[in-house]
Amino acid sequence: MLLSAILVAILAIISQWWFFAPITRCMTYPLTTGLLVGIFMGNPMLGMLSGATIQLVYLGWINTGGVMPSNTMVAGIFGTALTILSGANPKLAVTFAVPFSLIGLLMVEIYQSVNSFWVHKADTELAKGNIKAVRFLNYVPSLIVATIVYGIPAFCLVFFGRGWAQGMLRMIPKSLTVALEVVGAMMPALGIAMLLNYLGKKNLVPYFFVGFFLTAYLKLQIMAIAIFAGLLAYLLYINAKANSTTKTNVPAKKKVRRLTLQNRNGEEDQVSATPSNEKNDEPTTVVYRVKLTKGDLVKTWLWEQSDESAYNYERLQALGLTNMMIHPIKKLYPKEKQADELKKYMVFFNTEPHMVGPVIHGIALSMEEARANGAKISAEDINGVRTGLMGPAAGIGDTVQQGIIFPILASIGATMALEHNYFGPIMFTLIFELIIYSIGYWMFMYGYKKGKSSVVSILKSGLLDKVTNAFSIVGLMVVGTMAATRVTIKTPLVWHVGQSVIRLQSLFNQLAPSLIPLLITLLVWWLLRKKVNASIIVVGIFVVGILCSYLGILATI
Repeated sequence: MLLSAILVAILAIISQWWFFAPITRCMTYPLTTGLLVGIFMGNPMLGMLSGATIQLVYLGWINTGGVMPSNTMVAGIFGTALTILSGANPKLAVTFAVPFSLIGLLMVEIYQSVNSFWVHKADTELAKGNIKAVRFLNYVPSLIVATIVYGIPAFCLVFFGRGWAQGMLRMIPKSLTVALEVVGAMMPALGIAMLLNYLGKKNLVPYFFVGFFLTAYLKLQIMAIAIFAGLLAYLLYINAKANSTTKTNVPAKKKVRRLTLQNRNGEEDQVSATPSNEKNDEPTTVVYRVKLTKGDLVKTWLWEQSDESAYNYERLQALGLTNMMIHPIKKLYPKEKQADELKKYMVFFNTEPHMVGPVIHGIALSMEEARANGAKISAEDINGVRTGLMGPAAGIGDTVQQGIIFPILASIGATMALEHNYFGPIMFTLIFELIIYSIGYWMFMYGYKKGKSSVVSILKSGLLDKVTNAFSIVGLMVVGTMAATRVTIKTPLVWHVGQSVIRLQSLFNQLAPSLIPLLITLLVWWLLRKKVNASIIVVGIFVVGILCSYLGILATI
């Protein structure tokens, strides 16, 4: 049990201490951590089932702008661990996880508040010219805080908790256990409804019902629905793209402030570093005497994966991005200027860090290289571009990554996991990370090569809307499938009319299979659209589920 407690504690630590994103990114998701907790505690099947069950509740909980609506890391790890310790039915994992997720919000506040101290310490060290301290402060103090806030509670839960967890489960009456299972079966409706609320443009909502009824009537599996939805979305995308090329009224191009890099491999490398304006559109020519190699770019991109190691409320990603720039700054500037050049990155900064956001860092790197070679680019120019682009990049990145790619893959992975297939969480983790980090690497390099015009061209092309709509179609159809299969609620009501027995669920099945799960999901969606807080809905599901179970109105399938 000691080894299990240590391993689960380490997992809890790195679920918040994001020291290297390709390792830590999926540690925020119960689908991934549930299986790992199960392996560490000697019951991988129960761990996987518990993690997948918990994940369904949090399919639509999207973290944007540094705001975390619920702590899914704590919910997944602590909720799964308690389920295994108590030996409970995995359907009860949700009822264990939800309270932990709320406690986890306090843990996040402590972690990110304390990390603000290290930012001020880094300011002081840079003023002294101590660059090495920035790297130390980005990793070590935040590790200590994560260990105290996350690691020690996780260790204590696993090492000391088996006895009281099993005792607690024995104290719960059988009728209440059944009622809590009803609550757990209803909870996925919240995650599905949140995704529907996020993806549900009026013209796309019918695709949700297409996915639902294909599953309810034809019993198609989620992979079949995903493949069908993908092909349909591709055809619609091609059609939309073809229609856009037929338009003849093309608006005149506007002049844009831009940075263009040319001929980096030649002897006379030049850069257009002067902003365009109506009076003077001639660029300033700069000869590159100091250049970044492909190896330098790759190293910088790798360091960028630690940009949230010391994530904090005051300046969010600032310390991590300053750490990222240490290598290129050392390459571009003499030692006496390095600390001063790093100071410009110690300002508030926050964007989607893994997939679209890296384009900003590539652009900043190209501007920094030009500045080091004498271009008239000030520190204010670099930060002006970074600040101006962090909002649009976050909007694009969070929408596509958290709102589309994640729920599609997580829905498929959770469904496979709940069918006792270990490949479900493994497939989700590998494919999800392969997609976002491949795109992130390409965006980083694209931003460096093309400069600021790279983002402008993407935003003005209209391509993003077409791609987003295509992915949304896939997402909505997959979500429809989840509503039909993972909100596992039925009614046991029976009416006796003379010698006849009328089972209400049989009537519903003849009218529309899975009608009750659909109605529950649509009700929760309606509440979200009415701006009812998700936490209030969680409480409501607990109350309604327990009450309806005791009254014999609802039961699990």
